[in-house]
Amino acid sequence: MLLKQHTLLRRHAALQIGRQFHKTTGSDRILKLFDSPKYFANFNQSDRLVFSLPNVGLFRNEKLTSPDGLISFSKGSLKKAKELVRTMLLEAKNTDVGKLSYIRKLDQLSDTLCRVIDVAEFIRVAHPSQKWVEAAQQTHEIMFEYMNQLNTNVELYETLVLVLDLHLRGRLSDEEIEVGNYLRQDFERSGIAMDPTTRESFVAITQEISLLGSLFNNEIHNLPSFWVNVDKATFESSCSAALKRDILDLQMKAPLASLTEVSIPLAGHYPFSVLSTCSSEDIRKQVWIALHDSSKDQIATLNGFLKYRAFLAKMLGYKSFADYQLEHKMAKTPENVVTFLRNVQKHQLSEKSDVIKELRSLYKFKDESHFCSSDETILNNLKPWDRDYLLEKQSQANEQDQAQLEDISPYLSIGTVMSGLDKIFKSIYNVSLVPEQTHKGETWDQTHVRKLSYKDLETNETLGYLYVDFWSDKVLPSHFTIACSRELNLDLSTESSSEIQREVHLSNDGTYQLPVISLVCNFSKTPAVGSKSQVGAQMRRLAGLEGDYGATLLSLEQVSTIFHEMGHATHSMLARTKLHNLSGTRCLTDFVELPSVLMELFSVDPRVLCRIAKHYQTGEHLPEDLLKAHREKLNALQHTETYMQSKMALLDQVLHGDIVPDFSDNEALERFDSTLIYHNLEKDLKVFADKWSTWHGKFPHLFSYGAVYYSYLFDRAIADRLWNGLFKKDPWSRAAGEKYKQSILKWGGTRDPWLCLADALDEEQLAKGDANAMAIIGGSKD
Repeated sequence: MLLKQHTLLRRHAALQIGRQFHKTTGSDRILKLFDSPKYFANFNQSDRLVFSLPNVGLFRNEKLTSPDGLISFSKGSLKKAKELVRTMLLEAKNTDVGKLSYIRKLDQLSDTLCRVIDVAEFIRVAHPSQKWVEAAQQTHEIMFEYMNQLNTNVELYETLVLVLDLHLRGRLSDEEIEVGNYLRQDFERSGIAMDPTTRESFVAITQEISLLGSLFNNEIHNLPSFWVNVDKATFESSCSAALKRDILDLQMKAPLASLTEVSIPLAGHYPFSVLSTCSSEDIRKQVWIALHDSSKDQIATLNGFLKYRAFLAKMLGYKSFADYQLEHKMAKTPENVVTFLRNVQKHQLSEKSDVIKELRSLYKFKDESHFCSSDETILNNLKPWDRDYLLEKQSQANEQDQAQLEDISPYLSIGTVMSGLDKIFKSIYNVSLVPEQTHKGETWDQTHVRKLSYKDLETNETLGYLYVDFWSDKVLPSHFTIACSRELNLDLSTESSSEIQREVHLSNDGTYQLPVISLVCNFSKTPAVGSKSQVGAQMRRLAGLEGDYGATLLSLEQVSTIFHEMGHATHSMLARTKLHNLSGTRCLTDFVELPSVLMELFSVDPRVLCRIAKHYQTGEHLPEDLLKAHREKLNALQHTETYMQSKMALLDQVLHGDIVPDFSDNEALERFDSTLIYHNLEKDLKVFADKWSTWHGKFPHLFSYGAVYYSYLFDRAIADRLWNGLFKKDPWSRAAGEKYKQSILKWGGTRDPWLCLADALDEEQLAKGDANAMAIIGGSKD
């Protein structure tokens, strides 16, 4: 009887609170969903007996109700995959129908495996439960073994080549041919066409590169030493009293130093405090170099995978790893990339350029006679360890104005930003973000994760689902693809709607697999102050609503981060392709950042942000002059940062270029020194030139991107051109949004990006995608 009363009270509490939800509609519902944890709980509990519902499984995959379920899901998917491989090869060998359906079945095979691999990778990175993480690691090992078997399955490859080269090719769709060519390239770039002995060597080198890359990434944040000894007298005369006290208190933990030295820790806030406040350039230099140094072993690891990558590329007939990587990218050749980067640098460092203006403004705090200094003098005298110190002095010089500057974050709550994105998408795409209830087991954190669907307002069709966690303590801002858009192969009888819907979200008619995306950020919660609930404490506790947080308030950088990641998510939602391999963000690496970077431009336009941003307490719109003041402060070195990024991209090209010696020249291989290359390039590129540290051993993208790091700058240049061509006049334009969607977003990776750009910008010259097109995007030609 007591249990029954307790259950009724819990249900009554949920229903009482639930009535509050129905009073809110539209974008305000999104605002409250993200800004009020209580409102979110009410929304999830309204009008349903939440306490008696079954576990629906993570992302509504009923197999994923537990860590053991993930293992079972992977083994079951492997069984399906093996059976599909057996039947598709048999049918393709014996019938024309089997040949014509072969690429669709290959795509289905890929999707069957990716749905396991992608969700396991998400769990491994983002799930708070160690048991789930361990199951994801086990799943990875199970799937990795089978994927290696498929990548070396000569019969799969030869059948694909046969299908693509036959007269039957004319009966395949353009999308099927595009996916078939993509899969063929993937096979061939994995050495499938080599003789068995050479392929065995190729696989061994590939595995060695993977091991070295993993070791490189694991050591990125390590230092040769986590302490640096500096002159004690200089330290005491050049650092603030508070900083001196904090560091001197740590001397008992420091390595032994002489009586004339102090040990500064290179962890926590200490090195950054020294770099931004210590007046001694000698101390700043010592700390900066120590903080940016890599161990000798780390540099040896870097040199190792650079050499092996060069060897692997030459085994496949390429001049360099960069040539190998770029062959099927938009840029096509390393020469095109280098030309693009050099054009960016030349433009940025031209006479009276924005970079020079920014550096001259900074330099006056190092040399009061800066007006008499040449550009060359400024470039030579501004050192890497000066940057933060001079920025701090510049900020202090404006302190009188800044003291009156109102905090902007109260206008930028997460709910306000997400509600604003809903308004933008409605305006430019006629698509709405719709809150969805989550059920037991559907998310990895029932208090954090919000679920939204993308809804086409013209057809009332659901385009896909987005699971959002803005408060993760595990993951930096990240976008995860859990499932891709794909038309089910119902006509081939290789799958059924009733079976697939147990694992993924389907369209209303059951013919399409809908994309599922997860967006995870690491923003900090803000405890509510003086909040009062409309229900009693006992009812609140019984309904599972104990504790509350206020609206999470964001910085301008964090707002741009959300817009960026939502650009990726929207790309996945609006690109409804029939085959999953080239769906949504599965496009060329140097095109994939375009939608996200373009969304950042919306986030910095006052006509957008001042219209959607409202004070979380008063509802007052963000004043344009306040936004302008904060952006000026934030962008003190905006153009210099772009130049610095171009330096990193050029380093990536050079280290993966033909500068790496051939393996037949043992002496040259022994002499190969990435540090010397790095320092020479820095000397040539001048701005905050680093000729002292081994920072390149801390640059993770050298492994993860490998000759494609230029993509960020390249896509930013494309985004600028698209913005000016489509949205500059009116960022809320429905016509501009439709043209952008129809010419670029809807294609995913199924159409040549250069053709997409030519259509979007009405510039036929871009369609060729040649050096001239690269020059146009780089700004050297109009």
